[in-house]
Amino acid sequence: MPKLTQEQLSDAEDAFRLFDKDSDGKIPIEELGKLIRVCGKNPSNKDVEKCAQEIDPSKLGYFTFSQLTSILESKTFVADNEQRVKECFKIFDRDGTGFAPLTEIRYALVNLGTGSDNLTSEQADEIFKYAETDDSGNLNYSLFVNFLMPSKH
Repeated sequence: MPKLTQEQLSDAEDAFRLFDKDSDGKIPIEELGKLIRVCGKNPSNKDVEKCAQEIDPSKLGYFTFSQLTSILESKTFVADNEQRVKECFKIFDRDGTGFAPLTEIRYALVNLGTGSDNLTSEQADEIFKYAETDDSGNLNYSLFVNFLMPSKH
């Protein structure tokens, strides 16, 4: 499997620090899926469970940065998730214009779901830091997904 580029490694370090709230170099295993996704991979929930079992067989309940980079370098997550992500954004596109209100998308990611699937406000801010919106605050989600998932472009 290919090594991470310097940019990917730097992005992974930034993401890890964001999730490492107490700066102890450990992140709860429950956050593994979110962090892998923030790093640009798109594992299924089953993939995340397998990764968690591999890196935490003793059930210590946490993982380290080196374990994260090992996953990012060694795992290929199957599926065309780019289209799935675009379909999720389409839910917010009431007019079928290719644009969706960023505030509504952010609200859903932070507040809706089953607790452990929700992002924190800080995580949502990090994801949307580079999002470009029109004058009405609407996100061209197709361009944004292409930005988030550049490996195919």
